[in-house]
Amino acid sequence: MALQQRVPRKSKLSDGVHWRTPFIGGASNGVIRDEPQAFLLEMNANEVLRQHFYQVDQFQIFVSGSGRMGKTTDPLSPITVHYSDHHTGYGPITAGPQGYGYFTLRVQHDGGATYIGEPGYREMLKPSRKRHFTAQILLSITPVLAELKETVIESLTETGDDGLGACLMRMGPSAKATGPNPLDGGGQYYLVLSGSLEHAQKSYGPWSLVFVDSTEAPFDVQAGSKGLEVVVLMFPKRHPDTA
Repeated sequence: MALQQRVPRKSKLSDGVHWRTPFIGGASNGVIRDEPQAFLLEMNANEVLRQHFYQVDQFQIFVSGSGRMGKTTDPLSPITVHYSDHHTGYGPITAGPQGYGYFTLRVQHDGGATYIGEPGYREMLKPSRKRHFTAQILLSITPVLAELKETVIESLTETGDDGLGACLMRMGPSAKATGPNPLDGGGQYYLVLSGSLEHAQKSYGPWSLVFVDSTEAPFDVQAGSKGLEVVVLMFPKRHPDTA
């Protein structure tokens, strides 16, 4: 399992220690690479990640613990989807006393965070649409999901003219469906939230990830014996400055 690779690391954003588990791709090495990158970050209790931005588009899916985004005092309860365009500042992220765990999903490896307020950060900024949003997901209880007769697709945000969007697929036992067309955007991730996903004669439970490149055919989704709830993250088409 991927969580067997969980390793502690000193954070450059908080000066504290948290845990990182790679799922797809490795660590950033200071340069943008045209390869997908996905990892689970688990913040320590009451840890604060300072306000920052990245050079590539990214989704974050908060899946465990509790915490806050920005200056609001309202907690974001799991499960919350967060998106930010490249060169778009966000944060701080503040973990609660139980810690805060979230996936970071990118279609490109980023070169590393730039901290807002530190010398030289303005010179790192580049033109961007500055989109930044969150959406919360409520999961079905097991017996409700088991009785679902038709696949339900719930939009979590409006789909942008460049393909940016997110949706939740709720599927009953052994149901089949086809995901959104990857050609409409810049790549997709499927993250299993409950139940299981059947693929290539294997069963994948919660926190399993599938990456679909923008050049591939739509992904065929099949639920397991207890149904499936999976969030689909659709990235915008590639912007010229990180192509």
